[in-house]
Amino acid sequence: MRLYAGFWKRFCANLLDGILCYVAGIIINLFLLLLEFSISSIYYAAFERLGISGAYEFYGLISLVLHFLFLFSFGWLYYAFMESSTCRATLGKMALGIVVVDWRFERVSFLRASGRYWGRIVSFLTLYIGFMMAGFTKKKQALHDKIAGTYVVDKRMLEIAEAYDAAQRNQPLPGNADPGAITPEG
Repeated sequence: MRLYAGFWKRFCANLLDGILCYVAGIIINLFLLLLEFSISSIYYAAFERLGISGAYEFYGLISLVLHFLFLFSFGWLYYAFMESSTCRATLGKMALGIVVVDWRFERVSFLRASGRYWGRIVSFLTLYIGFMMAGFTKKKQALHDKIAGTYVVDKRMLEIAEAYDAAQRNQPLPGNADPGAITPEG
């Protein structure tokens, strides 16, 4: 088993996350549209009574801008909050047993997770070659991982490595006996 998560594991996790974000985005967007429709009908009636022309079109433009902001911020907040949380992974990554870590194999900050998310734009702009890099680089990093200084690793292997490291720290180094220990010399 490898420490760094390979291309196909990452691809499947991203596919699961994409489906999840799409379905959640539709549900939330439908709710927002219903809310917007009820609010806009009230505003439209008020603007009609006041004789303000063009206000409905202006409200429609504001509504469109807010929907686009929601769509962009929803994905960013989902990825950044999940990857910087104690889970260290999105739901798709959790399902496949992989996590996002920094160079010390620790949890990434929200800022670094945000940089990783927005770095994906560069991976898209390279005609997905930035994503395919995860299949060819030594530490299985995609372009956005290299930009943000992150790694995607197998969670079980990371836990094994952490347990081994903790066990090694608790043992005295060879030749350095415990000062309070009884030795044969007396």
